[in-house]
Amino acid sequence: MVVIGLLTDFGNGDYYAAAMKAVILSICPEARVIDVTHEVSPFNVKEGAFLLWQAARWFPQGSILVGVVDPGVGGGRAAIAVRAGGRYLVGPDNGLLFPAAESLGEPEVREISEDLTLERSGTFDGRDVFAPAAARLAGGLPFEEIGPRADWRVRLELFRYRAGEGWIEAEVLHVDRFGNVVLSAPSGEWRWGTAGEAEVGGKPRRFRLVPSYSAGGEGELLLIRGSSGLLEISMKGRSAAETLGVSPGDGIVLRVDNNVI
Repeated sequence: MVVIGLLTDFGNGDYYAAAMKAVILSICPEARVIDVTHEVSPFNVKEGAFLLWQAARWFPQGSILVGVVDPGVGGGRAAIAVRAGGRYLVGPDNGLLFPAAESLGEPEVREISEDLTLERSGTFDGRDVFAPAAARLAGGLPFEEIGPRADWRVRLELFRYRAGEGWIEAEVLHVDRFGNVVLSAPSGEWRWGTAGEAEVGGKPRRFRLVPSYSAGGEGELLLIRGSSGLLEISMKGRSAAETLGVSPGDGIVLRVDNNVI
């Protein structure tokens, strides 16, 4: 039994995710299909890439992750399968799979052959291309037979930041459902209790670096080492994103007291 994880921007109000699962199980009934998420913001490849990067390392060896955030469906972008770190990724070559594959290690990219797909509608490659390819891999198709070798056309870099003495400038990568603001900078070796200012749009707000959400005070802006190894701005029981007025793609400058970065 092979685990297949699905990540899309389809949401749960339409039949799209169910259609992909139905195609997978029609081809490979023994597959175990689980949802990573179907709530990626529509067309937001960077957000999808970040969430796939977060999830991929926790899947067991031999798993297949299918990512479909595909605003270029029907266009010139390639449909690919990637083997990396003992796992497989299937989806469009638009940057979505790149960070996860690179983090897993030594990715091998192949373009999915047309003879492995369903008849393409031109608007739903998740169902017509990526689900069948994943199902055939799960059913035992050797990776070398998925299609010819290829190279990345799009290499999406998630973790862009600048740092100097006492400051870091980073991007908001993701806002989770609790309002935690995940930044593009690694957590590094910061001292607990370090204080400073987070500046968004020219407006500074005080923060303190703490080991957990519960260590913060009421209404206090917190900086934590997130579970993915990145810096996160949080608040105890409240949305830091709403307080700061930020969303993915926004820039944030962190300046700390006493230049301890």
